[in-house]
This record gives sequence, structure tokens and C-alpha cells, in this order.
Amino acid sequence: MEHTDLDLLFHPRSLAIVGASPDFTKGGGFIWWRVKEHGYPGRKYPISKRLAELDGVACHASVADIDEAPDLVVIAVPAAAAESVMLDCARRQVRFVVIHAAGFAELGEEGKVLQHRVIEAARSAGIRVVGPNCMGLCSPSASLNTVVDIQEADMVPGGVSFCGQSGWATEHFLAGGSARGLRFSKVISTGNQADLDLNDYLSYFGHDDRTRVACAYVEGTPRGRAFLELASEVSAEKPVVIWKSGFSRAGAKAALSHSGSLAGDRDVWTGAARSAGIVRADCFEDLIDLAAAFSSPVLPKGRKVGIMAEAGGGGIAASDACEGLGLDVPAFSPELQARLKAYLQDHLPPFSGLGNPLDLVWMPMDKALTLCRTSLEMIAAEVDAVITMSYMPFFLEEFRPAYIEMLRQARDELGLPIFIVPPYTARAAAAMKEFTLAGLPALPSFERAAKAVWATSGYQAWASAR
Repeated sequence: MEHTDLDLLFHPRSLAIVGASPDFTKGGGFIWWRVKEHGYPGRKYPISKRLAELDGVACHASVADIDEAPDLVVIAVPAAAAESVMLDCARRQVRFVVIHAAGFAELGEEGKVLQHRVIEAARSAGIRVVGPNCMGLCSPSASLNTVVDIQEADMVPGGVSFCGQSGWATEHFLAGGSARGLRFSKVISTGNQADLDLNDYLSYFGHDDRTRVACAYVEGTPRGRAFLELASEVSAEKPVVIWKSGFSRAGAKAALSHSGSLAGDRDVWTGAARSAGIVRADCFEDLIDLAAAFSSPVLPKGRKVGIMAEAGGGGIAASDACEGLGLDVPAFSPELQARLKAYLQDHLPPFSGLGNPLDLVWMPMDKALTLCRTSLEMIAAEVDAVITMSYMPFFLEEFRPAYIEMLRQARDELGLPIFIVPPYTARAAAAMKEFTLAGLPALPSFERAAKAVWATSGYQAWASAR
């Protein structure tokens, strides 16, 4: 596997921001504010020709005026000034540069010429470049985030890494993912990929011990054959989840003007991704769902699904969704049904179903944890994953921690992945986040939970067959 060493990009010891400003509405102002707010501990160098100091930190007129070579420079000035700044970075022997500005190859021939000059200046000095036309990076373990404002509590390092060929997609993944309960290792907005591209980031994620699942939003795949070979190698070690866009005529045209990328054919992509073990996301919601599903410490060993729902209609919907995807919802064996009946008959109404789905309607609250845990133990030998829906942990906040802990212990001791569906998604955002943070992926519907089981079990089958 090829390897691009990006350690100092995601963990810079020193950082310069060209165009730093006290104005939060400007790119350099926002980036400086985020660096300061998240407590980045490295040496910080605001670069401004107008300011003597910014928030008590001395400003420099240019990167060339700094006494050391910063590991990372963020260029947040207009595109026309980027070449001059890059030459300063070359003189200072900077290691990495993020070009925040737009106005390069995505705008046509004139922009391509400018982009070429800037990148040639970087290459002459061995500088690796992120962008141009990007939002930068988020590295929680380095307390560094230039992408989008998220809660300080969501900057706890985790195992999900992401590269996005769109600033919006990268912002959306950070904001939407943290709201669902994802915790991030490395996130990068790749922009035009004039130097560092998807292959470089994916190879780094593949070697990174802190990355458990590698995700991406892609408009065009550079170095296509090499990318698929690389993705296959990385997928053998950890899941690779990719949302590929730009298949429609209008989408392909927009991708070219957005990031200078040539999109591809949907059928070709689908076949190539399947062969490489890539888990395909069809939309943003898929991307978040699958990142959450693969964040579980336990993945399905097969395609047999057990359903436990405190609603008959929910159990039917889950069964339909699973079988529609080719998953198996096996009828519980007569012996298992007899055991379930003997155990549950004094606690549930007589109309509760004891097959698969298992209908745990109207459980007594004082016995709910024990009934759920024992039911899971009973069915575990006949299924590879469980989709469950319960009212109490979503409506009784004081009940939720104990319920989550019960499921977490059952998952670990039984080796059984458990996927959670809330009764009403519109009222469940906070609770879903708590479940996902505990390694119990919460999905907004039975259909999306079924797809999560389908994707994780399919990935496991592909990896096992290599």
C-alpha cells in the first residue's frame, strides 16, 4: 500500500494563518477564531500586513518573517495573492499548506494556469498542498478545527476519518455526524485536489491506527485504477465508506465547475466499488448512517437478523425492510419460542408475538431491563444482529443510562451487534446521539437500520472472502 505521511498536517507543532483577522465573517477571521477557541496548543502565527497584534499574539507581515518554518500554513487571502504567499512558504521551507481561497481550476482556463503556477512553486520546495478551494481540516486530537463550528464536547477524538471534495459536504459531515454521536479522528476538505488527493488521504487513513472507518465524499476519482487498488487494500483492514456524486448530466457539469472534477458513470462506479470492497453511500443520510453503523465495536458475522420491537407494526416494517435487502429474518426455532413463552408469559400480554419479530409490548418498567437482557441472551444463538425499538429509553430520560449500559454489556458479552430505532425520530435526536456514542448505532427508521445491517454484514462477508 502506498503511504503518504500526513502526521504533521493533522498534528502540526506550529501554525500560521495568512489573512488572520479580527473579523469573524472573513475566512481568515473565522479560522483564527476557531484555532483560538478550540485551544490549539502549538505555536500560532497570525499573518497580517495591517495588524501589529491579534488577541495578544504578535502578527507578522509575511510567512518569510517568521523565525521558524511552520509545519502548517493556511492561506486565507484571495487567489491572486496565493502565488506570492506560496513563494514565501517555499523560502521558509514550510511542510504543509492549506489553500482556503477559491478562484482556481474550477473557474476555467485562467484559473487552471494560476493553480498550476502555485502548485509548481510548492513542488519546487517539497511542500504538500491541501486544496485549493477548500475548508481545511479538523483534528480533534490536535485541538485544531478550521472547518465548521461544533460543540467543544464533540471535539473528543474518535475513530471516524473523512475527506470531502466539497466544503459543504465536509461541514455537513462534521455537524451532522457529531449530532448523531460520531467521534472523529481526522476530517479534511480536499477542494480541487491540485496536489494531495483522495488517494493520499485514503492511504494515510489506511495506515492510521486511530482511524477505524474511512469515509469520503467524492465528485471525481483521481488516478482511478490506483485508487481502486488502494481502496481494496485499505478495505481489507477497515471499512471504506464513499458517497460518490456527479452521475447526472447536470451533476457532472456542476462538479466540473465546482471542483474541476470529471465525474463518472454510475454503473461503472457501482461495479468497481463492489469489487474493491467499498461500502457505497447513496446520499448524505447514508453516509452518516453507515459511519455510525461501522463505529460499533461489533459487526454482524452473517445476514440473520433478530427483531425486538415494542410495536407490532414496527416489527412488520423491520421484517419487510430486511427481507427487501436480502437479509434473513429467520423464524425462531420451536425450542426457542417455547423458552421465550415460558419466560415472558407472566410479563407480557397474551397477544405479544414470540416469533421473529419478538413483540415486547407493554413490559413492566421495573422488570424491563432484565426482560430485554434475557431475551437477547435467548435469541443470540439464532441471529447475527438485532434491530430493536423501545419506548422507555426514549421517553424516560432517567431510564436511558441503565438501558444503554444493559445493551452495551449484552453486545460485548454476546458478540451481538445491536441497532437502535426510536419510536419517533422527530423527538429523539439527543437520545440517538447517546446510543451511538455507546457503540449502539441509532438509525432514524427500520428501513435505514436494515440497510445498516445489510452494509455491515456485506462488508464482513467481502473482507472474510479475501
